Amino acid sequence: MDHHRRIALCTLGGTIAAQPHPTSGAGVVPGEISPSLGTATVLSDAGVEVSERRFGQVASAAVDFGTIREVLTHAEQEAERGAAGIVVTCGTDMLEEFAFALDVQWSRPIPLVATGAMRHPGLPSADGPANLTAALRIASEPSLTELGCLVVMNDRIHSPWQLQKRHTSNADAFTSVHSGPVGEVCENLVHIYSPPARRPSITVPFDAEFPPVAVLKTALADDGRILEPLVALGYRGLVVEAAGGGSVPPAWATPLGKLAREIPVLYATRTGAGPALRSTYGGTGAEIDLQNRGLIPAGTLDGLKARVLLTVLLAAGADEKEIRHALEGYTTSTCNASAQALDAI
Repeated sequence: MDHHRRIALCTLGGTIAAQPHPTSGAGVVPGEISPSLGTATVLSDAGVEVSERRFGQVASAAVDFGTIREVLTHAEQEAERGAAGIVVTCGTDMLEEFAFALDVQWSRPIPLVATGAMRHPGLPSADGPANLTAALRIASEPSLTELGCLVVMNDRIHSPWQLQKRHTSNADAFTSVHSGPVGEVCENLVHIYSPPARRPSITVPFDAEFPPVAVLKTALADDGRILEPLVALGYRGLVVEAAGGGSVPPAWATPLGKLAREIPVLYATRTGAGPALRSTYGGTGAEIDLQNRGLIPAGTLDGLKARVLLTVLLAAGADEKEIRHALEGYTTSTCNASAQALDAI
């Protein structure tokens, strides 16, 4: 075994590491001791050594930005120690947000690969071992550099900014909107068909706090009364998942404009695919009106990813101009605009 090709495995729990309760019949629960995943996976044919750090059993919905900071710090340390790649296993319910938060802050050239499982180890068709093996193969592939964070599920490789979970239980739950998966693992080989564009990483000071950012979805006939107290409640930013390309009920327009004078307010589409429109529809509450009131289009990011990006940018001390430029990196095919803004953060 070539011990110079070492993969650092970080395990956070989730379905991939859960176990059926032995006696109570209370469903699948985290174990008291996280099972070792790395020792159960052997890639001797690829000459890969796996060193494992168990972060414990963290339910997907319990992951926060502090957890992400801890994982990133460990990954940075492992990169300094010469790891060829990093693999993170976690729950899948918030995998798309978790992976995107890693991606926008990961600055190293080596692969950072996230994976999990849809079917727990107590089932005969558990997908965790295959997903973990695929992740380790990706992380150990010498040619994969400067791709940022990648996600592999069901042998498909995704770029986090496009990733969406579209089913509650199916093994093929994840999809990439816009341009589809960036590659796949097949016959133990890693195929990258469309390498994702790398955007500048965002450096958040270690002692910085991640501020609360709300995300709200528009709905038929909603009068917007939930908007007024947001600032008083301590929110530092807001992402609106607007209907269509960027429309909110007319009753939302005035309070959103007021909020945009106090905190950054982004609008994304609630459809899950397609960019936030900028210049198609006028009228009260449509995207042209929202921009005139100070709202910022989120480009091709959905509401969940826009919230993650805004949170990280605010933690890094970005101002409104820098936020707008960062979002341009998810609007055009190049990231020159976001590079100019983020260089200053």
